[in-house]
Amino acid sequence: MTNPSPTWPWLARHYGAILLAVLLVKILMAWWVPITGDEAYFLVWGRNPDLGYYDHPPMIGWWLSAILPLSDHPLAIRALGIFVSMAPALAIFAWWRHTDPVRARLVSLLALFMPLFFIAVITATDTPLILFSLLATALTWQALRSGRAAWFLLAGFALGLAFLSKYFAVLLGIALGLHILLFAPRHWRGLLLIILGVVPAVAVNLYWNWGNCWYNVMFNVVNRHGEGGFDPGNWLTYAVLLVYLFTPWLLWFYARQWRALGIGIREHRFGVFLSAGLIPLLVFALLAPFKSIGLHWLAAFAPFLLLPALFLTGRALNISAWLSGALALLHGVVILTIALMPVEWLKSQVRYADAVFYLAPESVAEAVAGYDDDWHLFTRSYSRSAVLAYYAGREVGVFGPGSHYGRQDDLLTDFRALDGANLLYLPTRGELDLDHVEPFFDEVRVKEITIRGVEWSLAEGHGFDFTAYHEQVLQPILERYYDFPAWLPEGRCAFTDRYTRKAN
Repeated sequence: MTNPSPTWPWLARHYGAILLAVLLVKILMAWWVPITGDEAYFLVWGRNPDLGYYDHPPMIGWWLSAILPLSDHPLAIRALGIFVSMAPALAIFAWWRHTDPVRARLVSLLALFMPLFFIAVITATDTPLILFSLLATALTWQALRSGRAAWFLLAGFALGLAFLSKYFAVLLGIALGLHILLFAPRHWRGLLLIILGVVPAVAVNLYWNWGNCWYNVMFNVVNRHGEGGFDPGNWLTYAVLLVYLFTPWLLWFYARQWRALGIGIREHRFGVFLSAGLIPLLVFALLAPFKSIGLHWLAAFAPFLLLPALFLTGRALNISAWLSGALALLHGVVILTIALMPVEWLKSQVRYADAVFYLAPESVAEAVAGYDDDWHLFTRSYSRSAVLAYYAGREVGVFGPGSHYGRQDDLLTDFRALDGANLLYLPTRGELDLDHVEPFFDEVRVKEITIRGVEWSLAEGHGFDFTAYHEQVLQPILERYYDFPAWLPEGRCAFTDRYTRKAN
């Protein structure tokens, strides 16, 4: 590492110390923030390794399957999330430090302080997507500079791994393909090699979906269809997201110094990075009036649009880094304060019961700890079942129709095997509607408990009646979520095989 010069900006001189301080803050957040619903859901995947899962490709499940035998501590679960949240910053520094060590450090800090990456310590489907998207784009850049076939093929393999992480990788593939066709058409054979490298990942995904009810297609194309309508106001929301993500000051300096940015991008042949960032964001802009765009959707593409900052003036970079650091510090203080405060400080809030469940989940787990393995635990929510499973250390299923989100339990729970069994039902927010349970048991006993000031009613269902449950719950699920469109090739589906036969 180049020794800092006394003439360098303060942030550049103390880059290493700042990096370690940010890492420490991330470790504290990872340690103290409770496991989220999404994380707990992906932990269910990790405990049931497969070639695919209900709503997303399998990469995060594979990663957690490798981690869980070693440890299920939050730090172990979130280790990949911490690393990937810092990966863009580390990559920028390592790549540019020999060209311009001061700018390398300051732009690296911008990536480190970017709000989305500063707070991103959880491990989710976006985590491996970001990692493999960075790798695929960097390999494509190297391939275009060298023209060597091996680099194109490696870029395709990396893009395939991104595809097995999350389907947003398709947008990156489109961006890279368009860049080659429009700006580097002489490398069209290289594009074919990239496509060849992606084929194994696509084949694995199609094979699993064919043998498993076309779950990913049904979720992403069929069952989610029809949410919302046309709302041009979403463009404003999307614009606010972009300003928040890239910060107003950095965007201001981009606008003021766009000529210098253009010269630097052309001189260093950064066009492929620009395409990898801009094209997906433009696609989201087109989708925004029809679909609410989540901040995490931008995570895999945003880092590429930080690279032009390497060509800003030193003053602009220094100001941007200081302001971004202050914003990051504010985020850290707020998150750690919420994590460390007792949940009771939210007692006056309308959704206090939700706060208890997600901010103090160990308290809810303690409430069911007295029930032995003869009792099968259920909630009405996929998210709550996953969280409770993690903190209670036992399987927790989903009782009732659920939603089109996160129906992994359809693959895991066979209600036929529970006929006559005893089920413990934990209602949402503690409020028990007996109509949700009484029709499906010989007897239901209600147990009242208090969890962190919330009156919670538990339903002890004795003698589960599978026939009634099939008729009133499973049959409507079959009609709602397993109505396969004619254009899908006929494949195998354990869920329909399992429950359709009962109706015949």
